[in-house]
Amino acid sequence: MTLSRKLCYIIPNAATMSSLMLGIAAIMLLNEQHFLTAAIFILVGAILDVMDGQLAARLNAMTDIGKQLDSLADMVTFGVAPTMLVYHLMLLVGVMQPIAIASSLTFAMAGAFRLARFNTLPSNRSAYFIGMPIPLASLILITGSFWRYWTLNIWWAAIVVVVSYLMVSPFPYPKLKHVLAAPPLLWLAVLIYALGCWFAVGWEAVPFSLLLIYAISGPLFAYTEPAQKLMERTLR
Repeated sequence: MTLSRKLCYIIPNAATMSSLMLGIAAIMLLNEQHFLTAAIFILVGAILDVMDGQLAARLNAMTDIGKQLDSLADMVTFGVAPTMLVYHLMLLVGVMQPIAIASSLTFAMAGAFRLARFNTLPSNRSAYFIGMPIPLASLILITGSFWRYWTLNIWWAAIVVVVSYLMVSPFPYPKLKHVLAAPPLLWLAVLIYALGCWFAVGWEAVPFSLLLIYAISGPLFAYTEPAQKLMERTLR
């Protein structure tokens, strides 16, 4: 194997390992109560998680080892680290410890199941995910923690449980490239919605609100005919 070919395999795995290291660093920072920095590390880890798959595909360097490394990194960066972050924040806003522990562990267990199920699916997967991907589930919680109305305390425990269910649900969630291929009118509606959230609540609510649309899309695609037709047109 030539050096250039070896680099093709090393580069995607380097992105995966970087995401893993950021997840571990986030956990360490949480022990020192550096919540914002830990959240930023997880967000950067999410960017690297997108990059490693894209790099592997473009470089024709997809391997079984890379697939397993990606899942292990995802469990740390998007399973364990967000679990600890949400647990600490729920305690901070006054959620009772037993409820905080139970809801946080629910998220971690659902994330582990989601990753295990993903790894058992055939390699010729369709254009959508079965259940919400764990990186997006963790980003919902992370971006929600930026929102100043985090003081809704007990409702956040409920949100953690709902997001956990969406990960293990049978609902179809479109992959990123198909989301980006959505009709222009839909993107215009999303833009108006985002601006409305910005003016009504503040900029910190916008990322959470946009991810909330994706979270709701799974049940909509599963149970409503208009959404199913939209998905069929987008996936063509």
